[in-house]
Amino acid sequence: MSADHEHRVCTYREAEAAIKAHDVIYVNDCFCRGPAKEGKAKWAYCGHPVRTCMGFQEPKDAKYEVEEINQARALGMMEEWKRNGLPFRFMENEEWLCFCCPCGCGWFRGEDGERQQDPCKKSRFIQHTNQEACDDCGVCVKVCAWGARELKGSRLAVDQAKCYGCSACEFACPTDAVSMAPRPEGTQTMNDE
Repeated sequence: MSADHEHRVCTYREAEAAIKAHDVIYVNDCFCRGPAKEGKAKWAYCGHPVRTCMGFQEPKDAKYEVEEINQARALGMMEEWKRNGLPFRFMENEEWLCFCCPCGCGWFRGEDGERQQDPCKKSRFIQHTNQEACDDCGVCVKVCAWGARELKGSRLAVDQAKCYGCSACEFACPTDAVSMAPRPEGTQTMNDE
């Protein structure tokens, strides 16, 4: 997907703080899953909710119908997304909060619609796994949209270069072995392996 504005992955805590900072939130259809549901994308509709694009200022030009919602409803939508282990990202100087999924989001797709490494800016945070607390259950592997976590044999392996810092792994971990730490300077840019 081409970018005419910056997208930055954010942690669940950042997404929640952004919603809590606004009494009125504007929501419209996702610019990726909306066209996929209408059969206008190069990939199939994944089935995740479409009306999830949240704005913190009333949009001037909207491709889809905009609905005004309150903070409580927005937080409820966020909690549901979080329970499914799906990531969030800010767009346009944090004026919008995107509810993203690797299966239906154009940011995970190339020109031909095939899956690719996500080209957006990484979060200001990066995962830290306490290997002593980790029981190698693999729950975090299932929620990592960027493939930074995998089980090698029966042990968890983490590729820090692939971590976008969304915090899905932190909230999925049943043993609280994962936490988020500030990302080192200069490693927030796109594809900065």
